[in-house]
Amino acid sequence: MTDSGKESIQPCSQVARASKLSYKQVEESLDEKTGRYKITEPTDSGVDELDQYVFVIRDRINRRTQQITTFFDIKSPFLRDILREVYQDYRSVSLADSAPSIEQSMLFHVREELKSHHRRLEHDSKDTATEQHLGLFVDYIEAAFQPIDERLSVLLAKDEITYDLIWALFKPNAKVFSTCPGTGAPRCFLYDHCEEKEDMNGSKFMSLQTRYLGSDGKVLGEVTTTTRIPYFRGASRIEHLQAYPLHYHAEPEQMKSQLVENGRRFVSLIGSYHHHRYEGRAFDIDDKGQIVACHICNNIVVDATSFKESKPNYPRPRVLTKGKYRGLGCDDATQRADIEPTQLDDEDFLVCSPTVLGFCLETKKFLEFAVAYISDVKWSGVSFDDVKIPDTRKEAIVALMKEYMRKKPEGGFHDVVRGKGLGLNYLLHGPPGVGKTLTAEVLAETYERPLYTVAAGQIGTEHVRVEKILRTIFRVAARWKAVLLLDEADIFLAERTNEPNQNALVSVFLRELEYFDGVLFLTTNRVRSFDPAILSRIHLALKYGPLGRDARRAVLQFFLAQAKTAKGPHACCESAIDDLAEEDLNGRDIRNAVLVARAMAEDKNEVVNEGHIKASIAMRKEIQVDVHGAGRIDSLSAYI
Repeated sequence: MTDSGKESIQPCSQVARASKLSYKQVEESLDEKTGRYKITEPTDSGVDELDQYVFVIRDRINRRTQQITTFFDIKSPFLRDILREVYQDYRSVSLADSAPSIEQSMLFHVREELKSHHRRLEHDSKDTATEQHLGLFVDYIEAAFQPIDERLSVLLAKDEITYDLIWALFKPNAKVFSTCPGTGAPRCFLYDHCEEKEDMNGSKFMSLQTRYLGSDGKVLGEVTTTTRIPYFRGASRIEHLQAYPLHYHAEPEQMKSQLVENGRRFVSLIGSYHHHRYEGRAFDIDDKGQIVACHICNNIVVDATSFKESKPNYPRPRVLTKGKYRGLGCDDATQRADIEPTQLDDEDFLVCSPTVLGFCLETKKFLEFAVAYISDVKWSGVSFDDVKIPDTRKEAIVALMKEYMRKKPEGGFHDVVRGKGLGLNYLLHGPPGVGKTLTAEVLAETYERPLYTVAAGQIGTEHVRVEKILRTIFRVAARWKAVLLLDEADIFLAERTNEPNQNALVSVFLRELEYFDGVLFLTTNRVRSFDPAILSRIHLALKYGPLGRDARRAVLQFFLAQAKTAKGPHACCESAIDDLAEEDLNGRDIRNAVLVARAMAEDKNEVVNEGHIKASIAMRKEIQVDVHGAGRIDSLSAYI
């Protein structure tokens, strides 16, 4: 135990707080009996004797690791008040106690502020005690940090850092750059503090406590989280760390602008649902807490509410309460809730969450998506001109859709029972590749709605499970105002017989269909006997026949127009297209034939020509003959 300082400001006949212009250094260790840390060397008059010093340096020794953590116990009320002013915006330091304590590393980045206060006090002769107490404190911490300053200056000159000095790299409230582990997208935090920890395998890592602006899908709030920097030997380039101060980024201003733009987009995606295009990595978190990433290149629906309803146990931050809170220190817990977007500025947008919750319309999975990879939907431009059915049928499809969109809750043709019969249901029946799916795609495209396609085989056949899945599908489709396409829905449409499970499936489907308020397309190519109860709920049933020659020609022209190679557009003349249109193919056959032909042409650095198309069709016919014998096989086309 050491005692260092100057003469007392006033006589010390009895112990008075901060009466001695000096400091004391003591050691403490864990008392195994009580489980508390105690000073190892007793003072002359007990612990209260320490109150007479301006501050006490307390070295806490970990007997197992021999690691020393140093704390400053502030005894002087003058020094305490100055520190409160300096730390007023720091989340990781609490100075509410009358004699607070500060961990030594937290003093490293406030020395300039303390010295600035001291210089002002030196010119104020009326406040001698405060100036002397602060001067004693500043002199001590400057000397204590001198070796660290010398090491740090050498490292930072080369943009390097060592593991043991990571804590000195980050200033509280600093902007910290990192990347989202699930998507690889850039992100930014605000730094609070760090501490070294060990994982279950005994591997050391530095745990950075940080915060950002997140949302539960409805409310914007402040969230705390942790970021790990694993132990490393020697010196590392700062930009190679898992997280580092933003100003060390290779292009800090450009990255800052990108993060602000991402933040604005994040805020715009809060609430309701949003239909967008996505290209990049997305991810899920499995039951073991592991990230499962995948690449998505399709349309998505951003919808945190539906995500949480479908995955209630998914680990995400929650809005705990209203108001502003500090220092709770729990991982992924919202600290400051109900922030209005109009209150935000670029500094807030900079630290917004890099991900949103939503649903991939292609994979049929709820995932986390990077805001940076979200863009506007790219509509393909297909129209009802591309659907080869009579014009009267097209007009009926569109007219019903317009009527559905105009309907009012209190008007229109609805069921007698409130809440029933509010949807619009189409049934498309016919062989594969004749335009049934395209009809639903065109309607979704025309009215710029999400197209939610579900194959009946993905739902299953066990009626209890099917009921749960159908309810979820109908619920989210209605919420998103999507065009729902239930493909190959034969199992739900067939007339009920003596088979219990089949009857249960039809009954379940009928019950869910009655309360569905959305646009539904049912497609089938096998059912010969429809259940009357299902048919009574269908607003428009259309039978699709095989494509005629003119329809095949139009479909062929449509896909050939897209079959450009590096050498240019296709080279099929009109007479060649006429000849190809004579082939007995459906729309899906034609699409696949052109797709294969384009690949063949690209491989040979040629343009697509009649020879490529004929070769592709010939290969297709060979497999049909080998599997099913001569003749056109519709059922095979349904699965290719």
